[in-house]
Amino acid sequence: MKTYQYRDLSIIEIPDSLLVTACDSSGGVGEKPGDELCVATKYISIFAARVCLFELLACGAQIIGLSNTIVGEMHPTGEALIKGIREELERAGIGDLPINGSTEENFKTSMTGFGIFVLGMANRLRITPSVSADVVICIGKPKYGNALILDGDPEIANYQDLKTLVKNPAVNEIVPCGSKGILYEANTLANIYQLQFEQLPNDLNVVDSSGPATTVIASIKPSALSGLAAIFKDKLTIIGYFR
Repeated sequence: MKTYQYRDLSIIEIPDSLLVTACDSSGGVGEKPGDELCVATKYISIFAARVCLFELLACGAQIIGLSNTIVGEMHPTGEALIKGIREELERAGIGDLPINGSTEENFKTSMTGFGIFVLGMANRLRITPSVSADVVICIGKPKYGNALILDGDPEIANYQDLKTLVKNPAVNEIVPCGSKGILYEANTLANIYQLQFEQLPNDLNVVDSSGPATTVIASIKPSALSGLAAIFKDKLTIIGYFR
């Protein structure tokens, strides 16, 4: 058995298949008196689940398991967090996935803490190496904090957007963007393949955080650009190319 890491994924090779894992965490955000940012509790788990699901689905994995760790009591904090997970799984089309987890019932907590671990399986990773002359596109607008519409923000990448990219053979590699921003992820992808990312002028903030995977970048064959632009319309931005 071989275990290794690729970007934010941990990969375990087992006979005839791959196990792929992703995780996320949150602290100090919620409805408890010690939280730094007051947000309805369920949105913490909604966006944490989204991050992990996007990372796994982008590489072609089938989601097979999910566990959460809740630094607080089941009622009401745990119940709200589990509700958020359920809602996000429904959006991803896997609402029947079992959820395992743990809460803190021995001590009273004054700050919300949450962690999530998602497990996927794949026969092979959906990772086609980026090459020189690939166009790098971004789907969605980077948002975080108060700029993000909590329920159904139409400007951010969604599961259908991700599915469209995954199914297109002219799309090489797909990378959800998070707190490190769009430019960081584009340069990291270039470095993996010993390429240079050349940024083109655009209207996106490519430096600041993209929050909970609100944007997805992809390296694509130039011939695919017109077709994808017709599908995504204003949600697609050309951010550069590889050379």
